[in-house]
Amino acid sequence: MIGSIIENYEIDELIDEGGMGSIYLGLHKFLPRKAAIKALNPLLISKPEIIERFRNEALILSQLQHPNIVSLYDYVENKEGNFIIMEYIEGENLAEYIETTTGPIPQRRTINLFLKILDAVGHAHAKNIIHRDIKPSNFIITPNNNVKVLDFGIAKSIDGKSKTLTKSGSKVGTTFYMSPQQVKGQILDRRSDIYSLGVSLFQMVTGQPPYDEDNSEYDLYNLIINEPFPDPAEFYVGVSGDMTKVIHKATAKRPLDRYQSCEEFSTALLGITKSSKIHIPIAMRTKIIDLADNEESKPPVLNRRFWRSLLLLIITTLFVAAISIGIYYSLKTDMRQIIANEQSLYSEVNINSDQVENLKFGEQVKVISTGALMDKDGEFWFKVVSMRGNSGFIPFNNLVRKKIYEQINSIFENNKAQVITPVFFKKQLRTYFVSNRLFNAVNREWKLFAMDKSNFEYNYIAKADFNNNDLEDFACVLKNNLDNSKKLLIFLDNSSKPIAFDYQENIKIKSIQKGKKGGAWYLGNDIKRKGKNGHQIKSNRYEYLPHDGLLLYMEDSKQTIVFRLNLEENIITFFEQPN
Repeated sequence: MIGSIIENYEIDELIDEGGMGSIYLGLHKFLPRKAAIKALNPLLISKPEIIERFRNEALILSQLQHPNIVSLYDYVENKEGNFIIMEYIEGENLAEYIETTTGPIPQRRTINLFLKILDAVGHAHAKNIIHRDIKPSNFIITPNNNVKVLDFGIAKSIDGKSKTLTKSGSKVGTTFYMSPQQVKGQILDRRSDIYSLGVSLFQMVTGQPPYDEDNSEYDLYNLIINEPFPDPAEFYVGVSGDMTKVIHKATAKRPLDRYQSCEEFSTALLGITKSSKIHIPIAMRTKIIDLADNEESKPPVLNRRFWRSLLLLIITTLFVAAISIGIYYSLKTDMRQIIANEQSLYSEVNINSDQVENLKFGEQVKVISTGALMDKDGEFWFKVVSMRGNSGFIPFNNLVRKKIYEQINSIFENNKAQVITPVFFKKQLRTYFVSNRLFNAVNREWKLFAMDKSNFEYNYIAKADFNNNDLEDFACVLKNNLDNSKKLLIFLDNSSKPIAFDYQENIKIKSIQKGKKGGAWYLGNDIKRKGKNGHQIKSNRYEYLPHDGLLLYMEDSKQTIVFRLNLEENIITFFEQPN
């Protein structure tokens, strides 16, 4: 397609592609204008139902003229194929903007941006159109601080006149942002979009979605239907009480309890006063090291009716996901960087396939497919092209966008620290830095350094199975190069947040193996025995650890402290060792 002409637009570059079609950057031959051109896969032109959906997407966009909605330029069917020609928008989608740039967005700025989003969605509602896939990644923040609503690929007209393209009882959308009515496969109206807008607002003010990404779809359905919507102030203390009330009303379980229109939602946001007080609870001021706070509650088992709906959802979601490959925000070539220390480029979606090339940490690759390739273990892969022109496959989790790579790379003071930090915990470290604003100008001196030592010698990084589940956990010492303060962070493989301790002197750590290999340690218990004169003598009892632990050494005070996870009480305990 590169170099082809579609209605006065010359195809200049492939932006995105998938099994159902591709999106190209088009340059107008006579006008200084760019366009995003979505082309349907020619192999699907013989399928009437897919053609109908493709036309419906263009028809929906043709009815929407709003400064905060992507514009349709044209719809074309000719011998070359079927094409939707749309406005080309430069910028960054809101989900990535939050993740890589801002973290939680300050309340005043959030309100200014969100009022534009509400105005745009309200415009669609006024045309009897519901979006059905409202989420931050479908909003683009432009360089001039405007916002655009994108991806009407599964939008639906509810005027009663349009042909229904979705079977009754089926569900479409993105699970994280679905209303309870979407999850149940019920008939939707504008208030389903209101719910999804409330979830998006939550993510803007807290810097993260309301549910853990490790939850299965089944867990998410249960949480959305049965559990109270999370309190944003528990995710980020900067969320005001007034904002919390607005979010909770927008995300009420019953549609009647939500805002009934985008206009009503906007009025509520405008009513949030500048003097909103932010209450920081005692528990946030005095940190209690209780791992129960990080555990995920187990949702109740649902009934047979839910499982029938779940099966329909899986079938429909897979179909719609394929149809909706027009991710309009991918308006630049998708370049990503390796965050594994060493990464093989594989010939197939299989780590046992031939290795085409060996790549290093920080090397850049071009993604030439959507991330919809799944291996037999359920892991996702990208098809990419390396800078040397070799094509192959790389696990999705080992690739990030440039801004995220730059943030991860800036954490490490030397290459050794990067080399011995696993990919999963590189991402966890970055999340911790974003959540605690350690990337900003004031805190940019926090770094992770590592010495060339083995895992059982004192260092600033230690790896072991602290929670005894046969998976590796990670501990590290961050140092502040300005005031020499230190942070000990302990990351468990099954928790999204680390346990953190602050120190004002130099500390080093090393792992302690469980059992005899790790040696005996004082764990707070004493031995009582009788002395020669009959008096009772109490002495320290030294024991083997039942599972791996962590030893911390304080250089100034010469103290050593053993940290271990008490699995019975689910808390971190630590014991100063006798001299």
